[in-house]
Amino acid sequence: MKPICIVLTTWERESITCRMIEALKQNTQTPYKLIIIDNGSEPWYQKDYLKESDIYVKLDKNYGLEYAKHIGMQFVDSELFVSTDNDIFPYKYEQDWLSQLVDLMAKYPEYGAISLRPQVLVGTGNIFHEHEDEEVLEFTHVPGYLRIMKTDVVNKLGAWGDKRPLRGHEEYWISEKMRDVGLKVGWAVNVRCHHYFGGDNWGYGAMPVEEHGHTPVQLPGDDLEELEKRVGIRWD
Repeated sequence: MKPICIVLTTWERESITCRMIEALKQNTQTPYKLIIIDNGSEPWYQKDYLKESDIYVKLDKNYGLEYAKHIGMQFVDSELFVSTDNDIFPYKYEQDWLSQLVDLMAKYPEYGAISLRPQVLVGTGNIFHEHEDEEVLEFTHVPGYLRIMKTDVVNKLGAWGDKRPLRGHEEYWISEKMRDVGLKVGWAVNVRCHHYFGGDNWGYGAMPVEEHGHTPVQLPGDDLEELEKRVGIRWD
């Protein structure tokens, strides 16, 4: 099988991004091509990314997710590709996460995009309650949590081109486009990841971590034991 392109959009946060790349290496057996679109990080951030990526593009400033993801599409040459942010850690599985997503896309052709399931979802609580026996759960939108998508569909929809200069919620944008042409988007109920965002509440005020979905630590090293437990890998 031709390597599946993984488009990773990043900005700063070198420690988290490099650990995510390491998690990809250790927890992915399916062949993949890593495309990193750097949204204008400081120059010293390039050194580690360049070593690990197959394609590395550094933008001159931070244009936002939509622009970076749109640029990344220029380098995608696989029938399916993965779009992801830089703080998503896939769990370790006997059949790796990427192979499982590929299988789900083949089994459920009515879906244009399927994301890994994070530990909790921002502002939604546990939407998976009473759906644990399902393989895919349809939802209104799916963020870049190692989200697999159909390349030809995204290209036909114009990708994120209409919003290239803007900043916004890219997941709402692309999910709505897919639903407008009759495709579903949703979550892989039993294929998990850890969303490691950082910050005590990240602007959500009194909303507890269990609801807003962002872990209460700033860097992986602050809670390394918990992170290792969730994603099944170790860092020295």
